[in-house]
Amino acid sequence: MIRSRLLFLALLLSPFASMAPVHAHGSHGGGSELEAGEFDFTPLFTVEGHAGFDSNLANPASHYAGDFLIGAEWAWGLGNDQQISFSAFIGPALVHGGAEHFYGEIHIEDGQAHEEAHPMRTRFDFKALFEANFKYSDSLSFQAFWNPYVVTSNEIVIEDGDTETFESKGVKNEVGVKAKYAFGDGDVDFGLGDSFSDLIDGLYVSVDHRQGWGVDGVHIGNYTDPRLGIAFNYGATAFQVDLGPRFYSPGSYANGFINSRTDLAGEMMISRPVSEKIDFFAHWKFVQTWDDSAGWGSGLQHHIGTGITYKL
Repeated sequence: MIRSRLLFLALLLSPFASMAPVHAHGSHGGGSELEAGEFDFTPLFTVEGHAGFDSNLANPASHYAGDFLIGAEWAWGLGNDQQISFSAFIGPALVHGGAEHFYGEIHIEDGQAHEEAHPMRTRFDFKALFEANFKYSDSLSFQAFWNPYVVTSNEIVIEDGDTETFESKGVKNEVGVKAKYAFGDGDVDFGLGDSFSDLIDGLYVSVDHRQGWGVDGVHIGNYTDPRLGIAFNYGATAFQVDLGPRFYSPGSYANGFINSRTDLAGEMMISRPVSEKIDFFAHWKFVQTWDDSAGWGSGLQHHIGTGITYKL
């Protein structure tokens, strides 16, 4: 039998797991106003390099990837400051290490968590992002999204003559919904002389709920992220920071072996236009977990990434 070691757990899919690039790094979804009946179409291309590090595991694991996503946003103005938009992106992901996993996934077999080593192999996978947004007012907005991910080949571990597949070829799925409420108008710019007392205009709260399924259609689990955040600018550079608990519940595949838990999750993001057509972005996502069960240790998981979005 393969002796126990640690399975690589990718932290949070990609930086676009919480929002499509078009909304994460600027466009009409980020706040541009459309009049009633006005329509806008924006084709976009995003390139990003990102990496994940799991220091909560006994044998810390890492993941490296480059995403090349092409897509577009369709936006309509509804009047009364309301707006609806749809976005779709698809493209290859050059992956070194494990494929993207739904948060908290652990390899379960015969009622036990297998803690396998993860070979660092490079391949091309494919991913797609579909998102619908409804801006009800300048303060309140809603999102719904579907993020499929295609694993292009099986990944196996061979040790002491035993072979085990820990990454299967197929399509993984994640769906979710999100609501966000801003307390102020979001117009905070320290480059224009605003002070820390003006940060109240950049405060917001959000609730994000996600569900995940493996390539075999088995429900992996769900998590809910209530967040308190703040957004502000320094000239053309935009900053966003949020933090809150993560309530995670495992899916049926765990057969009661993994318990529900509460982690601490957050994100820091920076973006800046390079030109009229190019936006630069960088981010850091992290999750601190205290659960110390088999296959899941206590410690920090984090994910960093940077790239550009180009308006075609």
